[in-house]
Amino acid sequence: MQPHPPLETIAQRLAEQLRCEQEDLCLPILQQVSRGKFLTKAELGAELQLDQDELERRLMQLPDTEFDQQGNILGWGVTLVPTSHRFQMRGTPLFTWCAFDTVLFPLSLGAPAHVQSTCPVTAHPIKFVVTPEGKVQDLHPAGSVLSLIIPAERRDCVRATFCQHSLFFESEQAASIWLTAHPEAVVLSIKDAAFVGRLVAETRFTKLLRSDPQ
Repeated sequence: MQPHPPLETIAQRLAEQLRCEQEDLCLPILQQVSRGKFLTKAELGAELQLDQDELERRLMQLPDTEFDQQGNILGWGVTLVPTSHRFQMRGTPLFTWCAFDTVLFPLSLGAPAHVQSTCPVTAHPIKFVVTPEGKVQDLHPAGSVLSLIIPAERRDCVRATFCQHSLFFESEQAASIWLTAHPEAVVLSIKDAAFVGRLVAETRFTKLLRSDPQ
């Protein structure tokens, strides 16, 4: 594995640079979508006690949020819209925007996730289970790794600046091919990535989870 900063340092930098000013909007979106259901703006506004104008203003500060043609919310991080990263939770088939999302959100959602993705170099499948505690189980292939790029500054729109660089590879060798074009990237074992994901989730969401009645 190529040298990288300590895992705690990576987690701290990710928590700082990926921090969203609207985290209290993100959590109910995540919770509803994780049940396999879209979220209406009326439902989100009622839960957060926001009028329509204030809700619209704040949603504009979450530019990556996905909507259907009726304006219903389909995803933020975890999504109902198909991607290459399958994320099954409590038997519900879901998707995530990027590889790191799969190890970030199980703590926030309080359930294990069955993950399946594809190595972009070999096209071979990668499968594992990640628990809310950040433990990885049933990883295949066993040498699979995850890439990410630590943003230089905080971003509200992370899908284009962060997510597109967070991928799964079935081996370090496969990742090394991608790294030649992305030398600034960090490659972690899935176990280490899950540890980092848990630390970032604790920093970003634990306070909200403690105050959430669900």
